[in-house]
Amino acid sequence: MHLSDLVRALLAFDTLTARQWVSDARRVGLAWSEVPRPDGLDAVELRVAAGVAELLAVRCGQVAPDWTRAVASASTEICLVKAARTMPRLREMCVREGPEPLRRRGILAPPEFLEVA
Repeated sequence: MHLSDLVRALLAFDTLTARQWVSDARRVGLAWSEVPRPDGLDAVELRVAAGVAELLAVRCGQVAPDWTRAVASASTEICLVKAARTMPRLREMCVREGPEPLRRRGILAPPEFLEVA
């Protein structure tokens, strides 16, 4: 499992692939603190990788990988839900209530983002 695969699925709005990746990570008991910093990602992709790794680690009751602390936010927003670009209420909800590890990096997603049943 490579975190870069999840990041690329998220940025392509490929929700099915992203949810399956998260489900597989839970099934195998992925140790988030041991997830290496992905190679070959641009600045936006790395920002998403750090935010998502922190989010999923917290949800699993684990510590995030050390490398995530060195990834800063940026001034440009990233929407991980396409509709947040055009629906003002959804966008506002993402800004106010989205997962903190994502919001801190300027990444917009709804509160239940990547929760898998």
